[in-house]
Amino acid sequence: MSRMTDVKIFLKLIRVNQWYKNIIIFLPLVFSLQFFSPDAILLSIFGFIALCLVSSAGYIRNDIKDLPLDLQHPKKKNRPLPAKKISIPKANVIFIGLLATGLGLSFFLDWKFGIMTILLLVNTEVYSNWLKKYLFLDIFSISGNFIIRAISGVILIDSPLSPWLILGIFFVALFLAVVKRRNEMSVMKKSAENHREVLNQYTASTLNSLILITSVMVITTYSLYSMDSVTQDWRLVITVPIVVFIIFRQIHLTLISQEESVSENILKDKGTGIAIIVYAIITIFLIYFVPSEFFTS
Repeated sequence: MSRMTDVKIFLKLIRVNQWYKNIIIFLPLVFSLQFFSPDAILLSIFGFIALCLVSSAGYIRNDIKDLPLDLQHPKKKNRPLPAKKISIPKANVIFIGLLATGLGLSFFLDWKFGIMTILLLVNTEVYSNWLKKYLFLDIFSISGNFIIRAISGVILIDSPLSPWLILGIFFVALFLAVVKRRNEMSVMKKSAENHREVLNQYTASTLNSLILITSVMVITTYSLYSMDSVTQDWRLVITVPIVVFIIFRQIHLTLISQEESVSENILKDKGTGIAIIVYAIITIFLIYFVPSEFFTS
């Protein structure tokens, strides 16, 4: 086996494509007016690395535990462990190495950040062993991990914790979790409950209703925040249509897509990608480069 092949297997094992979830740690950086602070940027980058290492360790542990189920899945059976491209003992060594490095870096950065990292691990473990089997508790647990990531970012840069950040992240994460369940049900169809037990408790109509409810909550929460944001004016109202477009786009993709992974939908869809980039550019421009006088009467 070539070295390049080994690298590809390793990257697939640690689930690099899921690292996007940890980008949330940078949100407090933007909305606390510290986006151009070198120290805050450096801390956030190292925090992102720590979360990625710990998250990857968690993915490996789950892959080992879920090996029998993944063998029955049309896509997950091609992962390194089910496909026998890497042995379980070797995967365990990688798991321990990533976990030790990630936790060590977390506590080095800030002991409170280290505690949040452990909390992320605990919630993931509780989800994997129990909560993923129970209706609604599964998606709430997933959303909890996103909130933990956001609070971790706040802790690192020593910024005040905003209730808007908690609410916004919670509803976005809840929306994405529901979309994921809906996608899984669509792709797996009759065999869905054989792979994920909780899917036997959900119905397509329930998930469609939850998508509607959570999308409304995301749009409402962001719209209210945009009128009383960190800039103390209404400038972020300009970005509300972009947020609405992204939500609408995800709902549309959910109804037509054959991908069960939300990340694959987002990464493959040019419309969503462009909208996210445009939103980031406009938001940073509005917050950091437009004088407050422009938005005062």
